[in-house]
Amino acid sequence: MIKTVKKQARIWIDSDITLGQKNSLVSYCDVDDGYAIAALLRSVEVDVVGISSTLGNTDNIEVSTAVAVDFLKRFGPNSVVVSKGAAKPLSAVTDIPEGVKAMAQALEEGPLKILGIGAATNIALLIKHYPQLINNIDEIVLLAGRQSMDDHFVSGHHQPKPFRDLNFEADVDAYKLILDTQISLVLVPYEACKPFWIKQHDLLGMLKTSRVARYLAEKSEPWLLEWELVFGAGGFNPFDLIAAAYLINGDWFSSELWDAEITQGPSYTEKGQVKDYLLCSKHIKSGRQVRYCTAISDVSKGILLDKIKAHDMQHFVLGMSHINIVVDDVEKATEFYQSALGFEMARDAQGELMDYQGVTMSEFALDAGISDGKVDVDVRFLKHPQAGMYLELMHYRYPKGNSKLPPQAKTYDLGGPRHVAMEVSNCNEVFHYLKAHSGVTMINTNNSYHPDKLDGFPITFFYWIDPYGVQWEMEEGRQIGLSRGIV
Repeated sequence: MIKTVKKQARIWIDSDITLGQKNSLVSYCDVDDGYAIAALLRSVEVDVVGISSTLGNTDNIEVSTAVAVDFLKRFGPNSVVVSKGAAKPLSAVTDIPEGVKAMAQALEEGPLKILGIGAATNIALLIKHYPQLINNIDEIVLLAGRQSMDDHFVSGHHQPKPFRDLNFEADVDAYKLILDTQISLVLVPYEACKPFWIKQHDLLGMLKTSRVARYLAEKSEPWLLEWELVFGAGGFNPFDLIAAAYLINGDWFSSELWDAEITQGPSYTEKGQVKDYLLCSKHIKSGRQVRYCTAISDVSKGILLDKIKAHDMQHFVLGMSHINIVVDDVEKATEFYQSALGFEMARDAQGELMDYQGVTMSEFALDAGISDGKVDVDVRFLKHPQAGMYLELMHYRYPKGNSKLPPQAKTYDLGGPRHVAMEVSNCNEVFHYLKAHSGVTMINTNNSYHPDKLDGFPITFFYWIDPYGVQWEMEEGRQIGLSRGIV
């Protein structure tokens, strides 16, 4: 069925991912950032444009950066890059980290929602150093907050002491700066996460599904065991996944528009000490208004885990991208399709003509199955103003193909166009899936064949051939068909 869908929300993830790294000989770091990132990368509702590393689960920015890079290398699309964030809290930062610069660049390209699932240092630095971009921040979703100082974060029957409001306490000054703006803020607190459990049977189910689900399940076993033995819990709460869920479907949440404020009180985790609390409730009248989530629907768990577990193509194919036609002269072919069918020159998201003469980059050649890595080709895109269809015209100077058209196939003969291109959200995941699929032949059967990002372009692609001779291209990064809002 054809239906109109909402335009993908562009989002940035600011994460302290440690994914089961050891804290000590018997203690592990949490794994929930991995669940959050995996679910978002596999959700057609959002477009993840970048990830920055931050502190929180670790005090070493090199650790969260390295874990994020490794996770994206294993399971992420080439179009999403990890940038290193601040190595210290806001008050101690002197230079602008690369993660903040990358976030600013993404904001310059268009409106953005930011998910903060670690210390909020990078987000505060963005606001501090790039105030001219604040209007492009649609929303900031933060995993933090509570209604009262008496709300203790306890998940297990014999938990030694309550959990800290870690993301907030990791950099209170950052939260003070963020609260002092008029940016739309959403708080996803512990109380909204507490009923959502990952248990042993969930992990066992994940082991039989996608590569990323198996990886997360294996990393989660020690974390689950620690919750069972140390905290007396029958599972663990994947806090960051619940915060990510708000960006996938905010309708899953019950929420209130309440005032929030930072105040001091006795510490319940360190006796005899005073600490800051981020409070938000109907009783506070002197703070600034935020959206405070009080609960998440039970239906969310199955949907979120299905996104992570899915190893079919549903979560990656976004729409039809373009039809490729190899021609002997790009200009002549352009004139024909303009006069015969009304096609026009196509433009990219920045308004530039999609007309690339003399492409010689080796990545293009290798992705196209040209094993010597050499190519010289003119590429031009045309778009039909009503149909929304794109044509990709190509004229190869090298390598030289047949200069004469092959015999025209009859209507009932096997065969097809030169290639049909599909948009995908994650070229690497799709490549691994199709490579193992019966009946699929990659354009280059060498074991080293793998999609690589084009130099200077956000495009990654690969070719494969189906059992009936149709050549397909799976392309990530351009998002041509998705812009038509049709699934």
